[in-house]
Amino acid sequence: MKKLVWFLILSLFVSAGAVWAGTTGKVTGVVKDASSGEPLPGVSVVIAGTRRGGVTDVSGTFLVLSVEPGSYTLTASLVGYQGETKRDVQVAADFTTTVNFALKETAVQLAEVSVVAERPPVEPDKT
Repeated sequence: MKKLVWFLILSLFVSAGAVWAGTTGKVTGVVKDASSGEPLPGVSVVIAGTRRGGVTDVSGTFLVLSVEPGSYTLTASLVGYQGETKRDVQVAADFTTTVNFALKETAVQLAEVSVVAERPPVEPDKT
């Protein structure tokens, strides 16, 4: 009888570990300037096709939690830098996938801006 009780208790603990196993992974990495190697803070890193992403901190690192297992495309972008895309990034459950980016500086292109304004014929506060 004691053996049966111990067997049941042991079975309960073994099966409880399987219930708590993780079903998602995470993506982390560092974004640096391609020419100087300095970390870039404030870079937006987005997983295409999802609503998941992150922003780099002062040391240029980012972290995206609760990513379903699969193959993804990641994009890093920052104003004044050319965006970079990494394709076929494999994410596995209970593992951390590391993806590093090196962004190149680029000139910001703005369209021509023209401002048109009209003065009203009568200014009520000045008559």
